[in-house]
Amino acid sequence: MTETPTTPEEFEEVKRRHGGRAALYAVVAGAFCYPEADRFAELTAPEAIEGLREAAERLGCGDAAADLAAALEAPELDAETLAEGYNALFGLPGDEGEYPVVPYEASYTVRDDLSAKQRRIATVSGLLDALDLDRGDEFHDRHDHVAVELEVMQVLAARRAVAEADTDGADDARSLELAEATVLETHLADFLPGLAHDLGAAVDDEDVPEAAADVYVAAADLATELIERDRARHPEPPETDTGLGGEPA
Repeated sequence: MTETPTTPEEFEEVKRRHGGRAALYAVVAGAFCYPEADRFAELTAPEAIEGLREAAERLGCGDAAADLAAALEAPELDAETLAEGYNALFGLPGDEGEYPVVPYEASYTVRDDLSAKQRRIATVSGLLDALDLDRGDEFHDRHDHVAVELEVMQVLAARRAVAEADTDGADDARSLELAEATVLETHLADFLPGLAHDLGAAVDDEDVPEAAADVYVAAADLATELIERDRARHPEPPETDTGLGGEPA
């Protein structure tokens, strides 16, 4: 639930916690983007990895973050190796028209119902519009891609860090808390554990470089743990989501 800090120290602690959440969501979202050279450099920068460790320790996700940090620091890992792993897991459908690991939420939450898939993708697009988030010109994937939905949580957590630390921001903080609850329960609760499970199986079956497999498995595990911890601290989402990309319960 929304904290009610009363002292400067409490306001600062709340801000740091939600800022830490935003930092972790940023890392796992970045890990599931295609690893262009610039993005890979940002993901593996020493200061980024140190920030990952610090934020995770604050939130109780230190072990999962340590696995991801170790994978990102592996000497065998470079942008080409990570891209090879991305393509093997997410890049192209196989002979039967299926991705080894499907990176899209609708495939986990509504399965094979085409009309339901289209509605689910539209709800995520509506969420991006409601938050005034635009995808970059270089992003050509569906809006229910795992990286997009994790980035949505990053933005919500960052905005909440500001609102919670503002003595006049209680209403905004509550709205953001409910928006987070909606994204967590409606979009991510089934998606990330399913994705993590499929990744764990696929890295053994597909031709994936070990260094890349370690990154993707660790990123999925950290995202899953972060989502589980967030869900435990959040209220139930509204039965219907008004303007935040949700669907009727």
